[in-house]
Amino acid sequence: MAGSQCLLHRSDSLVIAPDTGARSVRGELCLRASLGSAGRTVLAQRLASGAFHLSKPYWDGHALMVQWINPTAGVFAGDVLESTVNVDPGAALVLTTPSATRIHKRMNCAHAAGQSRQGFHVAGGAWLEVQSEWLMPQADSAFVQRTDIHLDHEAGFFYTELLAPGRVAHGEALLFDELDLRMKVVIGGRLVLQERLHASKGKTWMLSRDDAPLFVATALVRLPGRESKALALLRSAADVVEDCELGATMIEGGLIVVRLSAPRGAPIRKAITWMRRTLATHSPELSADLRKL
Repeated sequence: MAGSQCLLHRSDSLVIAPDTGARSVRGELCLRASLGSAGRTVLAQRLASGAFHLSKPYWDGHALMVQWINPTAGVFAGDVLESTVNVDPGAALVLTTPSATRIHKRMNCAHAAGQSRQGFHVAGGAWLEVQSEWLMPQADSAFVQRTDIHLDHEAGFFYTELLAPGRVAHGEALLFDELDLRMKVVIGGRLVLQERLHASKGKTWMLSRDDAPLFVATALVRLPGRESKALALLRSAADVVEDCELGATMIEGGLIVVRLSAPRGAPIRKAITWMRRTLATHSPELSADLRKL
């Protein structure tokens, strides 16, 4: 019923999503990757509904590759997407998206922002890679995303979050109403990272020194026992990649945070490809060919 509220409860929070009518989408994704009897990773749990559609899993010899496809045209006002991904001990999972996630304009400011809540839980001795395509907020759009990441002490992890300033070719750079991205990372039960990236029309940090719109990205990397080598390799990327500003630092729990920015999206994608290829010498799961799916 229009005007009612949909309460989506999780163990550590409560999200209140105003209902904007029958056209809004409620999407849910629940995945659990476990080590099968043959020594291969399998999906022990698989649930996808609404704006989530999964490809057929593909085992490449090192990790199980799964692609999330959005069967809708993107995220609209009032849409609420909830995803939970668990990786059990010994399992290795690669989760990708094949195309940009477009955040569509609201017809008026009274319409609720699109919402996404995603949680990733990786056990000790497990591996999870999440490679998403661009988040692209269009003019007059609003989007809120919450990302909760929980890693055990010996969990391996590679995560990217890519943010475009909008449809630059259509003259829509930085014309979205609001963008609110929050992330929390917990390692071994201890909070090591909590941040909020917030931007709105006329008030944004996504600008270069000459006030040109920027494409930006964050990568989180954790290779237990190989942290120092991984950090040295990632810092060397600044001398290798072209047309892309890059900085890497390691924080508590051996988590490496990489920030990237560029006037175009292609240099950032090339930098991430270089990072995966270079780190694959220390983590074979990163040798997975993302084009296989």
